[in-house]
Amino acid sequence: MTWKRCASVICAMLAMAALVSSARAQEGPPPEPKGYWQGPMNGRLPATIAGGTVIATQELAGLLGDEATVLIDVSPAPRRPEHLSSPWLPMPHRTIPRSVWIPGAGTGVISAAMTDYIRTRLTELTEGNRDRSIVVYCRADCWASWNAAKRLISEGYRHVAWYPHGIEAWRDSGLPTAVTEPEGPASQ
Repeated sequence: MTWKRCASVICAMLAMAALVSSARAQEGPPPEPKGYWQGPMNGRLPATIAGGTVIATQELAGLLGDEATVLIDVSPAPRRPEHLSSPWLPMPHRTIPRSVWIPGAGTGVISAAMTDYIRTRLTELTEGNRDRSIVVYCRADCWASWNAAKRLISEGYRHVAWYPHGIEAWRDSGLPTAVTEPEGPASQ
């Protein structure tokens, strides 16, 4: 293949990729799935959550003044790299202040032990009041927070807010973070 022909093929491929990317950008957010999302955990998210509200960074910052608001971080826990022979210590997990970190609470299918843990822990955190405000978050573009918020709504909590922008947007806004430890069956 000549250089000229090769350049033409590359240009055509780049143009096609740009068209596909542009079409995806214009599609808008995907619709909410009927059940819990069980596909890849990172990707485009719906713009809504049935039965709950979607919250932005400044709204969430305003809620921090209300000590009754419960914050749940469902970011996955770091895993020890395979084939590592030396000791390993994960980086400290940074959250929005006052957050309870329950890794695994937002996967599409959770164990009975995780279900029981979430029910018990949320009853403690809300003092049994299903009208308490709860904010659920993870990382940016992470389905785990959507799944976890949907799970709490299905458990009868009436004021569940989903923060889809994640800890990255919080930090990028210059807001404070805190270090916390994981909770739940996997961390015990």
